[in-house]
Amino acid sequence: MSENQDKLLSHDYDGIRELDNDLPRWWVWLFYLCIIWSVLYLLYFHVFHIGYLSADEYNKEMDPTYVRVSEADLKFWGVLDEYHSPLFNPAGDMTPRKALLMKGESAFAVVTRESDTTTYVALTDEESIAAGKKIFTQNCVSCHGTFGEGGIGPNLTDDYWLHGAGMTNVTKSVMYGYPSKGMISWRGFLKPEQILQVASYVLTLRGTNPPNPKAPQGDLVAEQ
Repeated sequence: MSENQDKLLSHDYDGIRELDNDLPRWWVWLFYLCIIWSVLYLLYFHVFHIGYLSADEYNKEMDPTYVRVSEADLKFWGVLDEYHSPLFNPAGDMTPRKALLMKGESAFAVVTRESDTTTYVALTDEESIAAGKKIFTQNCVSCHGTFGEGGIGPNLTDDYWLHGAGMTNVTKSVMYGYPSKGMISWRGFLKPEQILQVASYVLTLRGTNPPNPKAPQGDLVAEQ
């Protein structure tokens, strides 16, 4: 009893007295391990980027060939990534901080559909077409159908086009999208080479006559 008397603290809560006992050693060591684990987690995922976060895991599930590309100007103090949603588009979004990190007029030189004057040439080798078909199957069939016959999106096998025919127009449609019409911009998800591959594959669908094609939409373009 005298030993406990020595450990009694002076405060009293409704007649309840507290003993000045040390925390169990296992609890203290568990607490220290949690601190060490949190530091290692921070370094592993947010500083050295060894592990993939949930947004990257989502992109990997959508596209097994996905490779994370980290941009230095999107990092907080040059170390930690700024938070953004999986739909964030680093190629098209200009934040005030990003503008300050850049110099002169180039700070606002964001490439858009209107400012993109590049002429794109279709890829014709079997490897690129096969890669494009894989990307199409993983990302595009829900709107354009398994064979490009159309669904929510337009038919890709006929001679009618909503936004222009040919490799350049198709590439820009994939790259920049038409969000107001349900077509998202894929440049935040696909690498430039992948965009060229899937656009090249889309061109091979013309004239394939799939089952249950969607009615023509857009303008007739005989020469492509």
